[in-house]
Amino acid sequence: MYYIGIDMGGTSIKIGLINDRTLEDLLQIPTDPSQSAVECVDSIKRSVEELLNRNQLSMEMIQSIGMGVPGTANLSNGRLEYANNLSFSDIPLLDLLRQSFPKPVYFDNDANAAAWGQYLIEESTADSYLMLTLGTGIGCGIILNQKIMYGVNYSAGEVGHMTIKYDGIPCNCGRKGCFEAYASSRALIMHARKEMNQHPDSILWQLCGDNPDLLDGKLFFKAVSAQDSLANAELNRYIEYLAQGITNIINIFQPQELRIGGGISSAGEWFLEPLKEKVAQYRYSRDSALNTNIELAKNFNDAGIIGAGLLELSQR
Repeated sequence: MYYIGIDMGGTSIKIGLINDRTLEDLLQIPTDPSQSAVECVDSIKRSVEELLNRNQLSMEMIQSIGMGVPGTANLSNGRLEYANNLSFSDIPLLDLLRQSFPKPVYFDNDANAAAWGQYLIEESTADSYLMLTLGTGIGCGIILNQKIMYGVNYSAGEVGHMTIKYDGIPCNCGRKGCFEAYASSRALIMHARKEMNQHPDSILWQLCGDNPDLLDGKLFFKAVSAQDSLANAELNRYIEYLAQGITNIINIFQPQELRIGGGISSAGEWFLEPLKEKVAQYRYSRDSALNTNIELAKNFNDAGIIGAGLLELSQR
């Protein structure tokens, strides 16, 4: 039996055909900020039909459909309550999807879907499993007793908005010094751009064509590979903040497994081992015989789609 997984983002919507725990085909469309929620769902419906047609499948062969959304998905009333990266929020998204598809439909926060997908891809049996997604912000999905942890209002896992530096950088959530303001991949690049003005001899200038606005993660880690002093100093600074936040999370949850995903995870060779060393030094349980296993997420690009498509397995 097949499943359809939909990963809705602020810039694109990925729609996947899933067989067992494998992504067999993928279709991607841009997110149109001018569309209403109804128009967006109509676009998704047409794309699902296209995906089925090109794989010579009918809707009768689909077990269920699931969507991961960048916001608060209230499972009790089916509303997408808040989504700061979409043009609409506080809408009855689940009802709109159910009106469009004659199959069981599920939705969830995209970080939850990604964590669930990673958990299934690994065929993990851990009773406590947590995944951080390092991107524009920091997302987190928590698996407890083989189920997604939601919290009283379906907003559990917003670890990006715990303070790691009192009265620090203002965050768009309204607080200051939030974890994601220092340890998201966006925070890494923004601070590196700022520091470039004080280091005119840095190779970062050459890599981005003398335009700091063009600096991205790939160029940054090219500079790290070239042993650029500014890039290495920025990476060390970043690892310190990331370690502080992850230590806080481990001290609270003590999960068996913790995975790190997001675009920056592709450069894990440059930060994973020093990160693990710092966390081992800082965590409260450093003298325990058993501690959280920290690794990079595998197949992270597929995890959000697979997790969304297989939400039925978690929400039964």
